[in-house]
Amino acid sequence: MSSASKILLSSAAFSALFFTACGASDSSQDAAESAVQEPAEIMISADPAAAMETIAKELATGNGGILWKAMPASYQSDVNSIAQLAGTKVDSEIYNKSFALVGRIAEVADKQKTFILNTELGGAQPAEEIAKIEAAWPSIMGFVKSIANSSIATSAGLQAFDGQSFCYTTVSELIKYSEGMSAISGEELPISAYSGVSVKALESTDTTATLEMTGPEGDVETEDFVKVEERWVPAEMAADWPTSIADAQAQLEAMDSEQMAQSKPQILGVITMLEGVLTQIEAAESQEQFDQALQGAMMPIMGLMMMQGGGMGAPSAPAMQMPQ
Repeated sequence: MSSASKILLSSAAFSALFFTACGASDSSQDAAESAVQEPAEIMISADPAAAMETIAKELATGNGGILWKAMPASYQSDVNSIAQLAGTKVDSEIYNKSFALVGRIAEVADKQKTFILNTELGGAQPAEEIAKIEAAWPSIMGFVKSIANSSIATSAGLQAFDGQSFCYTTVSELIKYSEGMSAISGEELPISAYSGVSVKALESTDTTATLEMTGPEGDVETEDFVKVEERWVPAEMAADWPTSIADAQAQLEAMDSEQMAQSKPQILGVITMLEGVLTQIEAAESQEQFDQALQGAMMPIMGLMMMQGGGMGAPSAPAMQMPQ
């Protein structure tokens, strides 16, 4: 992935997060998001190189809101519209219970951390790998719980989605926790290192620019940018955006409520089974009990995955990719 792709994350990433991240809603977090105001002192330059450096340095401080501010106004509107439309199309009971289930998984996992790290189901892990996971554990749990407490955890939250508030609160939290997870994710350039990125324009006009981005370790990459509504975005992303948004909207509009209703009893049944298995996992007092309970989760999990294609209550994430 190019430096620009890492620096200027597209709202497509947010859309994917809406439909793949899971958790349970929290009214206090919703209220916090709605109260967020955009910091007036952060300005994005009209100069493309300076704009990218500002975005990189703000990300390095954990300011997820800079991603929203860096987007063209029409892109912001598209993201809000897609999320809000999704909120009207999903089956609210399935959607909400699915998110609540994963929030519950995080809660139980945190409680049974020792058994999880020591299980040999699926094969024993090297001691150094276990040590990495243990060191990153607070960040892993924090990442999931941030989503679990955000406005996207319910269909009602999606219907009222505000991308600016979401970025300044939840995305900022996710950036912070992703830093702690970088050791196990294989990320070569942690977000904190973005403060060392320098950018210069090799060529530029009023609406186009070729930028050279130098990372903190001296690696150099170039990428083409175009100006869209006073914001500079990767040229490939700008070219793909209209089609990607149209495809995402078409997928949502095509969702079959009747098919979803037919699958709903089976899906809710699997969720109930998983809730029961979680209770057993939480109650485990030995590694043997834990492993037995964990094995019992495999069948309902497989059933849930098989049903996902038939209507879990949420669409697949739009196929919008950042330029490579």
